[in-house]
Amino acid sequence: MALFSLTTGVFAVVAGALAALLVPGSTARALVWLVVTIVAAVSAGLWWGLTPVTERLRVLDRAVARLRPRGSRGR
Repeated sequence: MALFSLTTGVFAVVAGALAALLVPGSTARALVWLVVTIVAAVSAGLWWGLTPVTERLRVLDRAVARLRPRGSRGR
């Protein structure tokens, strides 16, 4: 859960920063960054809280399987 929280937190902040770059003005930029960061973090939290454990594990296993080198399966 810590890895999920860290990853989604970083994603939320980066998504907020990228969205803020599209908005002119410092006040509006700060507001967009805040809103996008909160929406992304809340979405990740709701997904974690409302999705059954077995489905979360399947989704996370598929994501990790893409990152593993091909020769490391089943050792």
